Amino acid sequence: MKPSIPDPSALTALMSGLRGCFAKDESRIAARLPRLLNILRGLALENPYETAADSKPPASAAIANLLDNAREPFGSLDGSGLLSDPWAAAALRRDEVRNASVLRWFLDPRGNHGCGDAILKNLLARVATKLTDSFPEIPSPGCLVSVEQCPDGDRANRVDIQVDDTAFFLVIEVKIDAPDQNRQLERYCAIAAARTGGARPWAVVYLTAGGRPAATAGHLVNRVVALSWSQLGASLREAARALAPIPSFLATSFANHVSNL
Repeated sequence: MKPSIPDPSALTALMSGLRGCFAKDESRIAARLPRLLNILRGLALENPYETAADSKPPASAAIANLLDNAREPFGSLDGSGLLSDPWAAAALRRDEVRNASVLRWFLDPRGNHGCGDAILKNLLARVATKLTDSFPEIPSPGCLVSVEQCPDGDRANRVDIQVDDTAFFLVIEVKIDAPDQNRQLERYCAIAAARTGGARPWAVVYLTAGGRPAATAGHLVNRVVALSWSQLGASLREAARALAPIPSFLATSFANHVSNL
């Protein structure tokens, strides 16, 4: 039995998308090509000129030619590192502490990631849309982003990420597999309220795999913004569109990682 030949029209559309990928912003290549490469690896065209009775040999020949011409740019990409996954190499996996540490780095406007405050601003905008009152969307020059902090000095109330700004105070609770502690979010909300003393707006971001509701926030649930890791990934990708190639690659690759948590 002869091997089945992929639908020529579908392959033509696939290759058209590939041409557009190379013709446009190169920062999108790292995000789009891995899946495309997996698709292409699965295409069997051992003899593109042996086709089923209802297929069109000229289309198959043209597709084979396009695939052959694509070998060189694919090879260049493999050597460029744009298809690499630094977060897999760093063994982040589903480790909450490691993922929180990398997220803190990206959110820090003064971090050496090259993203500036773009990712933090995108997150603040998401927080602002979820709250009933106004919340700042632009960090100040003195904004401090830290990990594993104790806002009230009690080690039992150690928060994953703290964003301390002269204009606002934000706590980010990172969850992947671990369950909530008793009244955990309610305690964090109370700590944030006490820390600001009514002088600054505050909020708690509850970051979980599925964006589940804040069940441990008690009567302060209206100050908790529930976000999923995939929504965070969307923020990273949105911010990456306006960044230089290397910061864009870093943000996009981390977005791909967290979107699968």
